[in-house]
Amino acid sequence: MDYSENTFETITPKNTVKFHGKGSQLFAIDLLNAVLTIITLGLYYPWAKAKKLKYVYQHTALADSRFDFLGTGKEIFRGFIKALLILAVFYVMLYSLEFFLPQMQENEILLAVFIVAVLLLVFVGFPFFMAYAMYGTFRYRAARSSWRGILCGFDANKKEFISTYLKGYYFFTLAYGSIIGIIIGAAFMLESYGQDAYIDMAHPLLMALIVPLMFFAVYASSWFQTKLYSITYGNLRLGNLKMNFYGKVGNLFGIQLLGAMLSSLTFGIYYFWLKKNLYNFLIENLKVEQDGNEYAVKSTISGGQVFRLEAGNILLLIFTLGLAYSWTYCRTANFITRNILLPEEIDLDKIEQTEKTYTDATGEGLSDMMDMGGIFF
Repeated sequence: MDYSENTFETITPKNTVKFHGKGSQLFAIDLLNAVLTIITLGLYYPWAKAKKLKYVYQHTALADSRFDFLGTGKEIFRGFIKALLILAVFYVMLYSLEFFLPQMQENEILLAVFIVAVLLLVFVGFPFFMAYAMYGTFRYRAARSSWRGILCGFDANKKEFISTYLKGYYFFTLAYGSIIGIIIGAAFMLESYGQDAYIDMAHPLLMALIVPLMFFAVYASSWFQTKLYSITYGNLRLGNLKMNFYGKVGNLFGIQLLGAMLSSLTFGIYYFWLKKNLYNFLIENLKVEQDGNEYAVKSTISGGQVFRLEAGNILLLIFTLGLAYSWTYCRTANFITRNILLPEEIDLDKIEQTEKTYTDATGEGLSDMMDMGGIFF
């Protein structure tokens, strides 16, 4: 039988995503960034951030073509200063209220105004800044990312984004706040009757109150996370290639509820399979839209793979006293990219430029201060 010379060659999918970064290279960047940031009393930080992002993007490839981060330290520095000013106003207002508290304690009206003002700052001002930070980060970082010279973009409406975030934040806070409130309230009641404030969590009455609220809390978390995925990853685009997200709240609720129960029953071992399901919930509910057609994204992540990744990362961090963070970052980025299967039907050569340049990095600065980051976004 006559075989062609390519009969036994492995066929590589054309739309593969790969991360080529190395821990040693990223460690050198992280180390230099840390030294320069310390020497300059933090002023070098925006340039350090830009340098690291540039490395990560330039070592991430789609169909063997590398991405690029076009943002600069100067842009992030301007955003960093704006973020500092915004947060400075927030904290000055908060501490000024605390300063005048002694004078207000003898006046019930002023004290009531003080309490209302503090509640507004904590429960309205802070979550608003968090929402603004996340929106700014996605918009800036997407607009300053490119592939084959084509800019990425972020289509979410700012007003809708902030509104969605605040709804989820308050839903989540109400659910978990109710549980904490019941426990604290029970402790105060015990003390008021001269009893020990120790609470028996297995008490039937307490269980009857807390268990339904725990289900409600898990649902609130699932609702919040699904809405965030929808309004963030579901609004990303590369030129005229658009991403859509179709995850259902009920599906994530089932994953998280089952994960919480089985993780407890297996002394935490099921956590890795829970993490696998969470990864796949995001990836496999994404669809790529091109010329009016949608194509599903697939994932090959398994529980065993997550176990090896997470366990390896933990051991590396423990035995190196945290110095191996750069290696764990690269291991995670490599793990995520190699397990994402993009649709073969997408014609990458037909992607066209549609985005305008956007350079406001204010949200970038805010998100860093609030520790809202990720591997790529």
